[in-house]
Amino acid sequence: MKRSIKSQYHLLVTIILGLMLIESLLLLVVAGSAKDLPSLVGDLNTIIIVFVFVVFVIAVVVYNFIPVRIKKSLGEVNKLINEISHGNYQVNIDPKAYEGDKDIQDLLHNLQKMLNVLQRFDQSKADKIFEHHQRLQLLINLLPQETIITLANGEIKYCNDAMRRRYPAITEEVNINEVLFKSDFDQKIFNKISNALRYGNILVNEKIPDIGYQRQAVINGSIVRNRKGLATGGVFIINYIENAQ
Repeated sequence: MKRSIKSQYHLLVTIILGLMLIESLLLLVVAGSAKDLPSLVGDLNTIIIVFVFVVFVIAVVVYNFIPVRIKKSLGEVNKLINEISHGNYQVNIDPKAYEGDKDIQDLLHNLQKMLNVLQRFDQSKADKIFEHHQRLQLLINLLPQETIITLANGEIKYCNDAMRRRYPAITEEVNINEVLFKSDFDQKIFNKISNALRYGNILVNEKIPDIGYQRQAVINGSIVRNRKGLATGGVFIINYIENAQ
């Protein structure tokens, strides 16, 4: 099993303490068994130099290895959090990779719980948006007037059944600026809508007469704006009045 950073740190400190204990015992043994002063000094110097070197090497390892391990572990966790903060809720979190690191494992488990909550929230939000979209579509389809929803550039995002029946060429993803109508009357209607989108105008009972057939179209429309106040599209309702004088 992979050791945690804490256990590795404790192991290295234990080794240092063990070496210091062994060094002390050796010094006592050498001091007690020495026959003359010169040999005693030489043996003591050798033991001290060897153990100081070994302890120094281990201390350097502790000084450099532990921070590197911590930085690596936290760097991987930071990378996960960064991906989540950018909307990637499908990141692969593998707590087993930190089997010996309980603190990191707990953090990853909490991250996974947070992701599960976010995914459920996103799914619930998507379901609600879909339901509201369905309700709006059904409501618009119930209107007897021709209804059209467009983007600011004239691209049609939705039109109801009444609009499709009157204008078969009008469908979703078609741009009203690119549709050619057979009559000047119909062309004037959609030119009026195009101009409203272009200049951000609200249409209130805007009448388009067709004198030849004694009829007129009454257009009502509003501009959709984002939170910054910029026009992003429009909703228009066309009511045709036959035998208009």
